[in-house]
Amino acid sequence: MISNPRVLGAVRLSILKDDTTSPEKQRHAVEHWATGPAVNGRVVGWAEDLDVSGAMHPFKRPGLGPWFDERADEWDVLAVWKLDRLSRKAGHFAEVFEWCQKHGKAIVSVTEGIDMSTPMGKMFAQIIAAFAEGELDTIRARALSGSAARKAKGVWIGGVEPYGYHFERQEDGGKKLVQDETYAELFREIIERLKGDWTAYKIALDLNKRGVPTWRDHLRIVKGDEPRGISWTANAIRAIIMNPTVAGIYTHKGENVVDENGEHVRITDRPLMEFAEWSEFVAALKSDRPVRRATPSRSMLGGVAICKNCGGRMSSNKKVKTNGRVHYYYSCNNVNMGTCLYPSRIRRDLLDMAVDQFVNVTLGPLPVMERVGNSISQAKTELSESEATLDRLEADYRAGRYKSDVQIERYWGQHEFQSAKVERLREEIKTAEAAPAWRETGRSYAEEWAAKDDEQKRVFVQRHGMTIMVGIVEDGSRRVTCKMPELTEIVKETGLHIPDGYVWTEPISEYTFPARIGYTRK
Repeated sequence: MISNPRVLGAVRLSILKDDTTSPEKQRHAVEHWATGPAVNGRVVGWAEDLDVSGAMHPFKRPGLGPWFDERADEWDVLAVWKLDRLSRKAGHFAEVFEWCQKHGKAIVSVTEGIDMSTPMGKMFAQIIAAFAEGELDTIRARALSGSAARKAKGVWIGGVEPYGYHFERQEDGGKKLVQDETYAELFREIIERLKGDWTAYKIALDLNKRGVPTWRDHLRIVKGDEPRGISWTANAIRAIIMNPTVAGIYTHKGENVVDENGEHVRITDRPLMEFAEWSEFVAALKSDRPVRRATPSRSMLGGVAICKNCGGRMSSNKKVKTNGRVHYYYSCNNVNMGTCLYPSRIRRDLLDMAVDQFVNVTLGPLPVMERVGNSISQAKTELSESEATLDRLEADYRAGRYKSDVQIERYWGQHEFQSAKVERLREEIKTAEAAPAWRETGRSYAEEWAAKDDEQKRVFVQRHGMTIMVGIVEDGSRRVTCKMPELTEIVKETGLHIPDGYVWTEPISEYTFPARIGYTRK
C-alpha cells in the first residue's frame, strides 16, 4: 500500500429510493478506512454516480470518468465500498485495473478487505469481478425466463409494489399491478408542478406540509402497520420520476428487463405515464439539472445575474445603511477575490423590477414556446442500442457461437426483429427532424410570469436561456441588459413576429435610484 495515500472515493448506485442511505453508507465506509491508523490517508475527492448502472464502463461514468484523464494526478488510491460499485463487468474491471497498474494507482475494496496492490488482492479481485458479471447476467436471464408469461398475463411476480401501483389478484393465480388512484393522481400533480418550474425541493416541502405520507409509509398504512413518518425529500421526488416503472417498464435492481427480442418487458397495461411521454419528460428534466437547485435560492436572480465587466455571477447579499435601513443587493462574486476591476452591484428590488418589466412588457404578449426534440433523443438512444444488439448478434453468429438448430432459429428471429426496429426508428427520427422544433404552450410570457414565485421565476429564466447583465458604462451609470437568444432561433424556425429590438436596456444612475423604472427598447 502507498504510504499516506491520496484517496479517491467512488460511490455508485443503480437507482435511488425514497429511504435509501446507501450513498452515505458507502462514503462513511471509505472515509473510515482511509483515515484509519493502518492507512493514514486523506480523501481528496468523491466520484459519485447515482442512477448509474453497474454495466456502464467506469471510464464513461459522469462522476468517475474525469478522474481517469484530466484529474489522474490528484489521487493515488481508488477506494470503493465493494468491487461491484466499481463495475459489474469483468472486462471493464480488467481495463481499469490495467490502467491503474500503468499509472501507479491502487484499487481497494474497503468492506471486502481487498488491496489490489498485493498479489493476493489482485487474484481475489479478478474472481469477485467475474462473479459480479455473472450475477448481472443471471439477473437478466432469470427475469427473461418468465417474461413471455408476464407479458401474456400482465402478472407481477416481483416484491414490493412500485410507486403508484397496488396488487390485484388474478383468478388463475398471480398478482397484477393496477394504478393506485390516490398516488397516481399525486404523480400527475408532481409532473405538472415540475413542468410549471417547481423544484423537487419545493414540492417535497409542500407534501410534508400537507401531511401526505410517502409511498413506503402509505404501504405500511394499507397493511395496518404504523407509518415511520418518513419525510418527502427532493431525492425521493426525483427517484420516483426517474424510475421506469412509472412508465410501465419492468426493472430489476435498477436494470431495465428486456425480452428475447430486446424489447422492454411491461409490468402493467395501464402505466402512470406512457413510455414515450415519460422518456421525453425525463430527458427534459435531466437537461434542467444544473438549473434546478436542491435548495431554494434566497432571491430571484442570485447566481443568475451576470457582471458585465468580468462575466462572473452575482449573488444576493445585504447592506445596512447608517440610519438602520437594510437594503439587499446583487453583487459580483469576484469582488472579494480582486479579479474584477469594476465589480457590478445593484439593489435587488431594482434589478428584479427591471426583469419583471422585460418579461411583462417586451415579451408579455408573445406565446411561450417549448422545444420539441427530447423524443428524438430517446429514439436515437434506442436506435444506438438496437444497432449495438445487431452488431453483437452478427459477431456471435460469425464466431460460431450458435450451434444447435434452436439457437440458430432464435438468432434469426432476434435479427429480424432488431433489423425491423432499426428501420422503424430511423424513419421516426427522419420524420421528427423534419417537423417543427418548437411548439406553442397556449400561454403568453406575461401569463406564465404572473403565476410564478421568485424560485419558479429563477428556473423559468434559466430554462429559456435569458441573460441578465449588470455593468457600468462610460458615463459611470449602471446598465441592465436583458436578452433572450432563443427568440432568434424561434423566429427562424416558426416565423413568429416579435417587436423590433427585443433586447431591452435600462440605465440606472450610480448614486440615485429612481422610484419608478421605465424602459426603452433598442
